[in-house]
Amino acid sequence: YNVTDTNTTITGLSPINEYYTVTIIPVNVIGYGPSVTVNVSITTTTSSITNIMMSTTEYITTQDKSSAMTALPTITITMTETISSCTDTVVFFQQTEPNASTVLCLGDRVEFTCETDIGSVIWQTDDGRITALSSLTVPSQIDSLLLAVSHFNGSMITSTATIESVTTSLNGATIGCSDALVLENFIYLPINVTGPVVPVNVTVKPINNSALFIQWAEQQDCTAHYNITMTSNSTYTESNTVNTSSGTIGSLIIGTNYSFIIIPVSTSGLGGPPSSLIQYIWNVPAQVVNISWYQISTDSVTIWWNKTQGYSTIPVPPTQYYIINVYTTSNSIIYTNNTNNTNVTITGLSPINEYYTVTIIPVNVIGYGPSATVNVSITTSSSSVSS
Repeated sequence: YNVTDTNTTITGLSPINEYYTVTIIPVNVIGYGPSVTVNVSITTTTSSITNIMMSTTEYITTQDKSSAMTALPTITITMTETISSCTDTVVFFQQTEPNASTVLCLGDRVEFTCETDIGSVIWQTDDGRITALSSLTVPSQIDSLLLAVSHFNGSMITSTATIESVTTSLNGATIGCSDALVLENFIYLPINVTGPVVPVNVTVKPINNSALFIQWAEQQDCTAHYNITMTSNSTYTESNTVNTSSGTIGSLIIGTNYSFIIIPVSTSGLGGPPSSLIQYIWNVPAQVVNISWYQISTDSVTIWWNKTQGYSTIPVPPTQYYIINVYTTSNSIIYTNNTNNTNVTITGLSPINEYYTVTIIPVNVIGYGPSATVNVSITTSSSSVSS
């Protein structure tokens, strides 16, 4: 019969029999351990016998606890197990594929190898499940691990735990190996997954009136390439693949609202986290606003203005410069110039003319924006006007 304690009481024995042989076999999840044997004899008086230490380090004591006045005597067998002298151990445990010094990328195949010297091995999966392997165990899938025995020689057993495609959910998980079902005996190795990260610091720079250059922070390990997905006016347009952290987008149409998303792709072909949505309106600059002027002398005025996006908060190609034209009342141009500033001083004006018309035209890489107009007049004394 079976017991779970380290002692048992056997009844129904008779002193008529010369002696009885008792065998004790320990059993764990792997199988049967070596048996140990003790001979007991029954007399009409109680006795106590202590057996010698066995090679398996079990001690067995027997006591005849029956009373001489009872019918059939009873014996109690007590067993004490010690493991202090055991030499069983994990001989080797290491991440063998890829090499532990190599960066483990998202989607890579990773393999752990464990070797013990007792003919069996215990694996603990990332969620804490424990599985035992012996020389007769066939490969089995436990959670994300494929467990298999790769070599067996006497009491030495080598087994592997393989993850065919490591995922981000396994990052930081641990895999354990042991030679016994004792948690203190387990050795653990971590799974450290490196994958593509979110593209950041994205910048957009116009090249000409139909193309732009988009760039982001350079990524390091485990990124094979990037996919740039583009939509125009909220409709999917195309996807471009680039091998560096930048790309050129061409055939852009004036007046179109473009959106871009950058998706990194790992060396195993798995997509990483996308960038935030980058929006860009491909258009000429908006009309300038808040024009004001001040007569600084009898023949000169200074004009100020503000630039405006004019397209809500979505960026457009930046204004490169402004064209300033000055017309007389007869519509003759007497002054034209370009400036990169949002102010200009115009000289050579005369109070004889009733007024002058000044136009301000913003210009970017795409073309000319709408002009803004202000009328200025010259007097013999200085003055200021806001438009």
